[in-house]
Amino acid sequence: MVKKLPPDDQSLWENFIKNIRPLKNDKIKVSPALSKKNFEKKPILPNPKVSISQTVEQLHPNNLRSMSIEGQLDLHGFTQASAESALREFLKNAAYKKWRWVRIITGKGSPNNPSILREQTPKWLLKMPEFVTGYAFAKPEDGGTGAFYVKIRRKSKS
Repeated sequence: MVKKLPPDDQSLWENFIKNIRPLKNDKIKVSPALSKKNFEKKPILPNPKVSISQTVEQLHPNNLRSMSIEGQLDLHGFTQASAESALREFLKNAAYKKWRWVRIITGKGSPNNPSILREQTPKWLLKMPEFVTGYAFAKPEDGGTGAFYVKIRRKSKS
């Protein structure tokens, strides 16, 4: 069932689409690799390239001395599922760009309602040793316990 637009919206829509013209080279072919079955959810399996020696550790403040933040992800307003996914993509991108340090902002929450994302982020980081070597709470001026410094793993030369 198609929902009808209110008359004002319908006239706006018609006015908008009346000047739309097809592209000259509108010969788009869908690759077989992009078929619907390739987009079905697949179970997330452990990364076989991650060795047992690749662990994620909580860093000591001494490890933060030569730190220079190259990127930042603010997770305010994210759900748990979308935050974990965004975090993975951000860290993957950071590793690709060969960044060394990033900041993840989760928020602190309140005494009566602590931030779920702040509690979950260390757990998620532990599951991403292919991208992360360690993490620590940020300094007070950078968000304190409502943010994390994350050290990005350098790709081994193989």
